[in-house]
Amino acid sequence: MSLGPILPGRLPNSFAASRLTTQIQSAQTEMQRLQDQLTTGQKYLVGSEDPASALRTIILQKRIEQNQQFTANVQTDQSLLSATDNAYSVVSDSINQVKSLVLQGIGNTVSVDARQGLATEVDGVIEQLLNTANTTFRGRYLFGGSQSGTTPFELLGNGQVRYNGDTQTLNSLTGTGQLVANNLDGVTAFNALTTIDSGDLNVALTSNTRLSDLHAGRGLDLGSIKVTVDDGTTSETKNVDLTSAHTIGDVKVILEDAFSGSSVNLTVDVDPASQSGLRVAASTGTVAISNVEGSRVASDLGIASSATATINGSDLDPRVTLNSKLSDLNGGTGIGATTDNGLLITNGSKSGVVDLSSVVTVEDLFNQLQLSGLDVAGDINASGRGIAVSSRVSGAEFSIGENNGSNATLLGLRTLTGDTKLADLNLGQGVPLSSSSSLSITRRDGSNAQVDLSSATTIQDVLDAINSVDPGNLTASLNRVGNGISLLDNSGTGPLSVASDATSQALGIAGTESGSDNTVPLVGQDVAPHESQGILGLLSSLSVALRNGDDLALTRLNGLLDQESSRTLQVRGDLGTRLKSLDNLSNRLADENVRLNDDLSNEFDADLSQTLTSYLAWQQSLQGTYQVASKSFSLSLLAYL
Repeated sequence: MSLGPILPGRLPNSFAASRLTTQIQSAQTEMQRLQDQLTTGQKYLVGSEDPASALRTIILQKRIEQNQQFTANVQTDQSLLSATDNAYSVVSDSINQVKSLVLQGIGNTVSVDARQGLATEVDGVIEQLLNTANTTFRGRYLFGGSQSGTTPFELLGNGQVRYNGDTQTLNSLTGTGQLVANNLDGVTAFNALTTIDSGDLNVALTSNTRLSDLHAGRGLDLGSIKVTVDDGTTSETKNVDLTSAHTIGDVKVILEDAFSGSSVNLTVDVDPASQSGLRVAASTGTVAISNVEGSRVASDLGIASSATATINGSDLDPRVTLNSKLSDLNGGTGIGATTDNGLLITNGSKSGVVDLSSVVTVEDLFNQLQLSGLDVAGDINASGRGIAVSSRVSGAEFSIGENNGSNATLLGLRTLTGDTKLADLNLGQGVPLSSSSSLSITRRDGSNAQVDLSSATTIQDVLDAINSVDPGNLTASLNRVGNGISLLDNSGTGPLSVASDATSQALGIAGTESGSDNTVPLVGQDVAPHESQGILGLLSSLSVALRNGDDLALTRLNGLLDQESSRTLQVRGDLGTRLKSLDNLSNRLADENVRLNDDLSNEFDADLSQTLTSYLAWQQSLQGTYQVASKSFSLSLLAYL
């Protein structure tokens, strides 16, 4: 039986049904999203829900993670530097303690036993400072430089202490591109190295010299220079781009190639007269070089010049590098013959010759020093123009002399030269001179020579005064081996002697050469060793001076202790500054973390009250939609009649 046609308007049309279904699905989806937000506290679970916000969230999360690591690094640095500061405070207290001992030990009223007791107290302070210098914290030695796993200070005996660390800093990242040193090396803390500085060794310019090494390592900013060549008929000007140059040889090639097809060619080389600058010459006519506007390249290369046939450039002052050849030092004249010569180094109880016969570069020299077993090390000096050789031993006298050659002198390392001031001899006690000061020399022929030294101020003055007595027959020079003054006299075959007095003793030449061979010199002693200036070395010297009752040494050491006290206060001030900076950095990171977390919360965290309100609104909307749908779809058999 047929039910008949469906009357129009009685059944919901497909469009209305589809719309109601879509509304229900949308409401359910939105409610599910809001329910997820209520459950997780997050605005979204996957980035595709809000790609722009997700990208900003990822960036913020990364910044927060970085800042958390920076904060952890800062806290570690603070703990390390605080431990260092606490340990180092002992140094200032120790200096104050021993200064009182010095004052007690000076004078004729102090008994021998009292001095011995004071020296014993000093030895106790040395032991205390040695323990401080070897302090560990969090499993690392605080004063070893980068050698934080090795005991930095080692007692050798005789009051001598060797430093086994280095001068390197240990850095941590406390911000983007921001490194902070969290240690204090033993050299900075205890002045543990005694250093001999060569001064400027005047490295010769070569085609291999890197432009970045010019001007003592400051280098130069490359760009273009303006070059004009003129043969009298034709003038040609070019802006020559040097930005691709890395070495002096590159500059030569670029400049010469720029005019290779011109009527006037250029020749560029190292000036043979100076070995320190460039020489630019035109094949005919003249060459002029100037800076391009806004640039200093021509001036920095030392070749800015008006028109001339040949430009002789100024000194480009290349720095010393590990690859610098010893033959390029001293303007290319080198350091003299090295075979059977070398450096005679005395460091406390150790003495030996450092063989330079196979040494080619500065790095080779440093390696030989390291392998010598003399507790010395080499490095480029602070100016970058020379080298420095340092003793690792505190409480020892340190000197570098010749070994039959001129290597020590030409390396700028000899500790006694003609330029040495008399006031600096004998560890700063000098030479007692007055208007009547003289040397009394008994020559080999039995005659006596009186050498006036009243106006002498340097070792060379002493040598000149002696050599002027009987030129060519009585001669004075520096020792061929080691350091000191040697006297030769060919007037006869008897003894050659210098009368012992305060002056001759201070010059190290009091004594007699009793042999009959007048080619054998009277060899003087080294009176110009270097002394360790650090607190450990000073205390070692102080202990010896107290035992010997040496008031002059005690007075001198008292002044040096004052200097070391001032230096250690500066070191502690630097530690305090670093700790203060870390405190400020910690506060800044904390503030930044709060801001970043606020930004992240605004970007990523759901507003639960707003989300709950929205959820209830959607719930009501869905309920209403269900009611409409229920009425719309509530059909009976009558709908088909």
